[in-house]
Amino acid sequence: MTNDFRHQFWKQQIQTSAIVCVGVVIAALVMIWIGTFDLDMSIRIRGLILAGLISGVLAPLGSAYAIRQNSRHLALHMQYERLANSDDLTGLANRRCFNRRGAARLAGAGRKQIALLLVDIDWFKRVNDMHGHEAGDDVLCHVAQTLIHASPDGALIARLGGEEFTVMCEISSHAELTLLAEKLRRATEATHIIYHGEPIRVTISLGLAIARPGDTLSALLSRADKALYGAKDHGRNQFSVAA
Repeated sequence: MTNDFRHQFWKQQIQTSAIVCVGVVIAALVMIWIGTFDLDMSIRIRGLILAGLISGVLAPLGSAYAIRQNSRHLALHMQYERLANSDDLTGLANRRCFNRRGAARLAGAGRKQIALLLVDIDWFKRVNDMHGHEAGDDVLCHVAQTLIHASPDGALIARLGGEEFTVMCEISSHAELTLLAEKLRRATEATHIIYHGEPIRVTISLGLAIARPGDTLSALLSRADKALYGAKDHGRNQFSVAA
């Protein structure tokens, strides 16, 4: 995509320059015509006015064209960036975006404590099997919105794929992390989705991990994933903290 944008950018610059150059060339030809032939003064004056009008009109037209094309180029670039970094269904950050931004947060954490909550929807396959994939999509969107509303300001919330989500945020203590996990669990459990008049109960399991000095995002995710399996093994609809 980057190469396409560069191609479009330089194409627009060339087109803009061509419009301006045409005006300059025409004005120059008019000036040469005036200087070459022994013309009446009134014709010379008209020629000079014409040359000025041509260069004066085409140059702004070229600038206006450049502004319009650059605005369009910027809008398309922003749209492509959004599509490349967002999950199509939920609108959350996708795995690609999470990997980039999550690694940056870890690298710039300094003395701040960074926590990762890995979230998995319980028995999600049953929802798809019993109610269909459209109901499954509703459940995914429901959980995404619950995470958005129940997570602290500034949290990085992403859908990693399938029924797996993640929340990355700053914490002040281990107790704060467990309180947040319980808040997310309860907020999800407290609401039901009504699909074609039938309620669908949704619960989540969570694996929690706190970043250690020198941690990579991969290492942090791995510990949270192990904790998540612990929560599932103990019956789901609960959280487990990585050792």
